[in-house]
Amino acid sequence: MEVFRIIDAADQQFGTIINGRRVTIRLRYNPTSERWSFDLAIDDLPVLQGRRIVTGVDLLAPFNLGLGVIFAAAVTPGAVADRQALPAGTVRLFHASDAELAAA
Repeated sequence: MEVFRIIDAADQQFGTIINGRRVTIRLRYNPTSERWSFDLAIDDLPVLQGRRIVTGVDLLAPFNLGLGVIFAAAVTPGAVADRQALPAGTVRLFHASDAELAAA
């Protein structure tokens, strides 16, 4: 399982390799809705834009992208994915492969 490190910036982008594919993730915080959103590109092609980050919800589930799951989870009980929680690490963004899910 991979844990993505979120910095204290309202707009950030980082890359990783998942299942041999180059994945770019962009996170943006919207102060009007007080929510983080998630964009995903695979091999430089945008595939998801504006997915709201909610704890306990697989951001990839409805799309069958072959990447496993990406989800936010509260490390501190009761924490929600707000402006402070993701950068502070009280809510973290994880990736797990299909094999890791099957073994869990």
